[in-house]
Amino acid sequence: MKNKIKKIVEFLRFRYYYYDRTQAFEARNKNVNKVLFINRLDGDIIKKYKEKWSVLGLKVEHKTFILCYNLSGKIDYNIVPENIFAALIESKLNIYKELMFFDIKNIYEKWFDNKNFFPKSYFHKIDNIYYDSNMQIIEDIDAFLKNLKISFPIIVKPSKDTKGGAGVEMIKNFSGLLHGMKKNKHLVFQELILQNDYLNSINSGINSIRTCLYRTKAGVFEVLNNSIRFGIDGGLDNLTGNGIVCNIKEDGSLNEYAVNKYAVKYLEHPNSRVRFKDVVIPHFEELNKNAISIANHIPLCRLVSLDMCLDKNNNWRCIEINTQGQTILFAQYAGQGFFGKFTDEIIDLVKHKN
Repeated sequence: MKNKIKKIVEFLRFRYYYYDRTQAFEARNKNVNKVLFINRLDGDIIKKYKEKWSVLGLKVEHKTFILCYNLSGKIDYNIVPENIFAALIESKLNIYKELMFFDIKNIYEKWFDNKNFFPKSYFHKIDNIYYDSNMQIIEDIDAFLKNLKISFPIIVKPSKDTKGGAGVEMIKNFSGLLHGMKKNKHLVFQELILQNDYLNSINSGINSIRTCLYRTKAGVFEVLNNSIRFGIDGGLDNLTGNGIVCNIKEDGSLNEYAVNKYAVKYLEHPNSRVRFKDVVIPHFEELNKNAISIANHIPLCRLVSLDMCLDKNNNWRCIEINTQGQTILFAQYAGQGFFGKFTDEIIDLVKHKN
């Protein structure tokens, strides 16, 4: 009887979450140009798309499919319905709660064997307790700061429970550091990474690349897709901060257009006027190699997104690890199904788990 009640509760919880994710999808798209949702596709195409995804046992919304087609002009049946991804697929791929450990930015240098992949940390604040860069407790923070060799400016950011670059701040002096230390009980204080000169000429600051990876049935990670984000008018590169994103092709060249969070297309960066179709990401093969190396150090995980950047010395660095709340629109707005060639494998895997 207890197992039956448990199954009923789990079913009701899932149905509510599916409804909630569907409503979130609808709410986000209220500000998208309605023309992009006009169905210009043949009925047989829509039918084939729905048949592909209906095997997961949920009502298939095809607005995602139509939107991605109208943006890109490409028909790709691997385009994932957004509400099905958020409500079902992601939770079935990453089932372990322990993965939330890797969303804590304080642990990167301690956990991963190649510390050079990550920004150098000066010290940490975790649950209002201060730790040095080796994660040893700082008993006297005033004395520690007095002897700390630090090169301003530095970056201070919340180390957990934030999204979209919220709370990230550049600290330019010691006074600013003291002020920044009071803003959150979970913080990381780290070096400011200077960007590769070529990418800096397109947009100064940091243009992070979202690298999405999937652990295949063979047990190894493979890169699904890459997309680069740009800030506008000096703002952050996150879409929530009015940035734009451009998908990167397998050869390292950019898609001909970028988009903002409302699916508005940009053929060039609004400030530098560099055309996206003319851009090729430097050292692109090294990016994928390093991303796979990082992902393979994350146990229990099947889907992960890394925020990577190319520094001034042409070294790829990892700014952030994301094991939940993945974003699939970066690739899909370019007309590319998020899981690409692994789509059928993932549908089969999720169908079995479901």
